[in-house]
Amino acid sequence: MQILHYVGDRVSELPPEALADVLARQEGALWVDMTGPTAEDQRVLAEVFKFHPLAIEDTLKQAQRPKLEEYDGYFFMSLHAVAPPGQRGISVTLQEIDLFGASRYVVTVHPHPVPALEEARARLGKAAGSQRAYADHILYTIVDSAVDTYFPIIDRLDASLDRLEDHLFRRPTPRALEQLLHIKRALLHLRRVGTPLRDMFNVLTRHDSGLIRPQTLVYYRDVYDHLLRITDLIDTHRDLLTGAMEIYLTVISNRLNEVMKVLTVITALLGVGAVITGFFGMNFERTWPPFAWRYGVLVVLLAILASWVAALAVFRRLRWL
Repeated sequence: MQILHYVGDRVSELPPEALADVLARQEGALWVDMTGPTAEDQRVLAEVFKFHPLAIEDTLKQAQRPKLEEYDGYFFMSLHAVAPPGQRGISVTLQEIDLFGASRYVVTVHPHPVPALEEARARLGKAAGSQRAYADHILYTIVDSAVDTYFPIIDRLDASLDRLEDHLFRRPTPRALEQLLHIKRALLHLRRVGTPLRDMFNVLTRHDSGLIRPQTLVYYRDVYDHLLRITDLIDTHRDLLTGAMEIYLTVISNRLNEVMKVLTVITALLGVGAVITGFFGMNFERTWPPFAWRYGVLVVLLAILASWVAALAVFRRLRWL
């Protein structure tokens, strides 16, 4: 548990045992960050903050859908940040953050360290004292840092999709189809958490709960604008992905048609030769050319060659070649 107390330009890190006294003094704003939560953290949530048992239960169950629930004097919010992607990876790793927001404090609960929260702490360290002394601005900074983690992975997916589209026209491979499906899965993960978060902030910016000051609402609208942009980008990339998969299937189908065309021509040429040699090899006493004629084989070969030339001329005239 990490407790940060913002009073004007001063930032203090407090021990857990001082939490109840600071809450009673009604001075400044608190940010309590819990990684776990442990059994002691759950006791603090229940006895010190007196949160609803259902909200505390939600902090223990991960992989939840983003949601916003209002209680008496505080609200509970669940959202997700995106873990930084690797050097060239496009995998989406979601990190759930559960938030309790009130007029004087913000409590964040998460099972593992979240880089977005470290970024929020750094931003608050540079913010003006007149802003960070209020809990609604601390909450805005946390949420904005989490939302900003969506943009790098979307940019990475966009670059990968562009490269795949160029590759599909040149040489479509099963590996390219696998990458397309991987991008599709990543976009589905982002849309699953991004769209509810957008709707949630739409409600939050339009609902007068008394926990967010009017002068801070403009910052929350900025977060909502970022979420609109994120969901629009996700939908756009899903359309581009659908187009890329159609390109893959079209190119593969065209290649199959070309292969079938070549095989058909080869089969036709072999069929013509088989007819001629079959006719010459029939078991008759008198044939033409006669079996004893020294030029018989040459005549048959020339007939086969002439039939092939005629067949190729017909195929070319029909634009099959």
